[in-house]
Amino acid sequence: MESLRQLYRDQLTEAPKRAFQKEQSGPSNHLGWVFVCNDFTQPKAVRTYSSLFQAQASTTYFTPNTFYRNDQRHAGTLRWLNALVIDIDVKTTKNAGMIYPDVMEMITTAGLPAPSLIVQTPSGGFHVYWYLAEPRRAFPKVVEHYKRIQQAIAEELSGDLQAVGAERWFRLPTPKNTIHRSAERISFDALCDWYSDRNEELLHQRKIMVSTQDLMQHPAIQSLLQGVEQGRRDNTCYTLALAFKATGYSEEDTQIYLYAWNERNTPAMRQLDVKRKVKSAFKEGAPLGPSAYWIETLSGMEFKYQLWEGAKPREERTYSHLEEWKEDVLSILRENGGILCGAQRDIAKIICSSVDKSKAISYATFKRVIELLIQEHLIEKTVEGRGRAACTTIKIISYNNVIQFPNVIKSNGLNPYTFIDTVVGGSLYQQYGTRNNIGCSNTT
Repeated sequence: MESLRQLYRDQLTEAPKRAFQKEQSGPSNHLGWVFVCNDFTQPKAVRTYSSLFQAQASTTYFTPNTFYRNDQRHAGTLRWLNALVIDIDVKTTKNAGMIYPDVMEMITTAGLPAPSLIVQTPSGGFHVYWYLAEPRRAFPKVVEHYKRIQQAIAEELSGDLQAVGAERWFRLPTPKNTIHRSAERISFDALCDWYSDRNEELLHQRKIMVSTQDLMQHPAIQSLLQGVEQGRRDNTCYTLALAFKATGYSEEDTQIYLYAWNERNTPAMRQLDVKRKVKSAFKEGAPLGPSAYWIETLSGMEFKYQLWEGAKPREERTYSHLEEWKEDVLSILRENGGILCGAQRDIAKIICSSVDKSKAISYATFKRVIELLIQEHLIEKTVEGRGRAACTTIKIISYNNVIQFPNVIKSNGLNPYTFIDTVVGGSLYQQYGTRNNIGCSNTT
């Protein structure tokens, strides 16, 4: 019952309001309706805790997020977003044999905070909840972004991608089926940051190379090579030039092939235009391969592919394996006396800027590495305060020396430990100081 109160807060009343109470308080546009049901065919809407607790004993499913209507349950009638929930189905081949520790390990590996609640389903699956620190008003754009974040987390945790949407049903928590409960809360902005960092990391991990057979012999490419009509020629020419480039053709050979292709168009393009498209595809900074979206659009056929390039040496890779990064983080902590204190993002900047730029990682990967080091009892992390004012301390367990980063520092110029904020006004020399002014203290 307590977990439901923490979820809905003042969106439900204790008991139904009487007529005179409604007259005195006026319309309650902050209240929300919760839908409950057993078999999805006869849903019931409740707006009081007394009704919800009664339903808890006799119903199976509920909506963690609330609605402003009691007769329609869809994304357009949502009022408040209270939690983000992922459904992990263990009946799939991929998740067979998954148990609670596996779920927690996946959450840590994904760089996500500990969940607020985990409910186990009768089939052995899991409904993983992250309660929002503050309910978010369900404006259409917010609901759309919520869904994108939910899908991304589901992909990271091998969750059910069909169970995505702020309006969806989940199993009602009870003392029997709840296997994890914590006071952890996450802000919607923090989820947005995680989503942005994840997308950035996926770009780092994307690698490119395809065989000629895999790409040029695809039916969608073959249909475009038969020639196209006016209106599709320019885009098709550029797309095919990129396809030839991705499969190893030289710029000169690509130009010759596309001159021949142009003869099949109705009408044909000028040869000068074909040459320009080829040059554009081969110039520095052009995409390494064609866009799957444009191939689908131009051909009208389903097309998906991924370009891969061979593995590079560690010093040439943008993305590094977590094991290598754990060693890097420990090394930088040792160089700084064993402890770093300050805002977590500032600590991440120090660590990431202290190594070769070619090894840079995203903030999400940094958090993932820190969580793994904590699990292995190599470091400990404490947080004092909340939100932007929070101060994080990351310490190698065998060290006691502390390096502090106070909010106010004097101006003596720039150095490798300077935090550069391009949003705040004033020159860089007015805003930041040298390492000597950071206020380092060494105690043994």
